[in-house]
Parts: sequence; C-alpha cells; structure tokens
Amino acid sequence: MLTPFIKYVAEGRVVRRANDLQRYTFQEICEKIYLSFLTLSLLKNLNLTKNWVRSYARDTMTYGTFDKIRYTANDLHNMLAVVDGDPEITKKLANKNSAMALRQRQSVPTLAVKRYLRLLNSDYEFLSIMEKALGISNSDYKNLRRAIANFSTLDGRRKKITVTRLLQAVRSKLSGTDISRHLEQFSRKADYELDNVVDAESTKATTDLSMSGDELNAYRLLVGPANIRRAKMAVKLAQGGKSIPANVVVAYVPIMNMIDDIANGGFAFVRLLQSIHTRAKKRRK
Repeated sequence: MLTPFIKYVAEGRVVRRANDLQRYTFQEICEKIYLSFLTLSLLKNLNLTKNWVRSYARDTMTYGTFDKIRYTANDLHNMLAVVDGDPEITKKLANKNSAMALRQRQSVPTLAVKRYLRLLNSDYEFLSIMEKALGISNSDYKNLRRAIANFSTLDGRRKKITVTRLLQAVRSKLSGTDISRHLEQFSRKADYELDNVVDAESTKATTDLSMSGDELNAYRLLVGPANIRRAKMAVKLAQGGKSIPANVVVAYVPIMNMIDDIANGGFAFVRLLQSIHTRAKKRRK
C-alpha cells in the first residue's frame, strides 16, 4: 500500500508546489476546480467509482483547511488553496495583478466546500454555488452542471453525451490527474464515450486563432493544407501549458519529424536552423 506522501506526489500534476502556478491564470485554476467538482459529482453516483470518490474527498480534507499549497496534498486541495488560502499565493500566478483583483471580488464558500466533501450530496445546489463563486461563465460547463446533477434521470444517449463532453473538458484542463484517470477508466469500462460529439474545447481554441496570409502559406508548406490550423493550435496550447488533443498533435508531427531529421543530421544543420530562427525573429520585430 502506498504511503500518503508517495500517493500525493504521484497524483499532484496540476499544482504540486507554489512555483507551478506560474503556468496558470486565476481563471484557469477556477475552471479546473469547477471541473474537478463536476467530475466528482458524476463519479460518486457510479458503482465503479463511488468508493474512490469518497477516498479522494477525504484526502482533499486531510489538512482540515485550504490555507496553503502543500507538496503532499492532492491537486484539488492545492487548487482550492489558490482561491481560499493566503491571498499572497495569487502572486505566483501568470496574471498576478488581475488575479489579486479577482481574488478580492470572488469569495469561495469554504464551509459549503467542506460540507460537500464530507457528505457528497446536494449536487445541484453546491455546483450552482461554486459556479457563481468561481466566476464560471463557460456555457458548456453550465450545461454539464445541469446534466450531471440530474444524471440518473437522463436516457442512455444523453448520459453518454454528458460523459463525453466532460471527458473532453477534463482532458483539456486536468490531463494526467487522478480525477482524469478515473473518469477515463469509467468511460472505457462502461463504454460511455461517443466518437461523434463535437469537442468544444478544441473548437474554441481553433476559433481563437488568427493567422496572417504569409503564416497560412508557410504552415501549408510545412504540414499540408488539411493540418494548417490544428498545427498552429498545437503551438498555442503548448505555449499556454495546456494538454494537446491527439488529433492536434498529429497535425504537428511533420514539423517534429523535420526537426528530428535536422538534429540527426548533426551540429552543422542545427546551427543553420538556429541562424534561420534568429533571422525570422528579427523580421517579426
């Protein structure tokens, strides 16, 4: 049996220490917390995962408070510390100035969080409170809240759509966490993931892209016309420290192969690539 220390180190993939926060904005942490509670609210009602959810909730409450980030705490505990602990923690975030302002305006209902983690009931009421407290405005997540709170009343098709949409969001925002792994395991065992549901996370990332004509033509030469926007999206997601969907990674593979060939070609080819990169950066200024 794993000791608590080893178990938490293995699980803590989003925030393990305060310095990890520089990869995220305050709003991103809030979304990750909300998605964590959405997932726990779903999995607690399912035979395959309900015992794990109770254990995870107890682990989140191990220290009795969310006053600071702890190396031995799980992800949900440490993310709650960002919005409910020492306000100085927000200075570690990527948007520290606006994060401080948001933290002052948004008050997390600590007692409601602790009560939910102890009792795991009143899902709709609790999720509605957290949605408002965390400033969640994403309409897809709001729809998930309604569906998950009433999951037992949904028909089979609607249940699969709900789980699939939640999987898409969790893969984008909570990849590699224990919460993500258990949702993936449940969906595979119960065959709850659908292939024909539009990925709202990838769609949003694509619509946020802006590319000049020269850039479009350049990417067309590098990855082919069918992969242009997905290849650019891979760069944007990586720069933001976010997980990259498999179909987006595949679109960028031609560039990866090119770089790998240059590296295998030896020092002279690498220096030539670096020289071209330096010239390209100067031209952009």
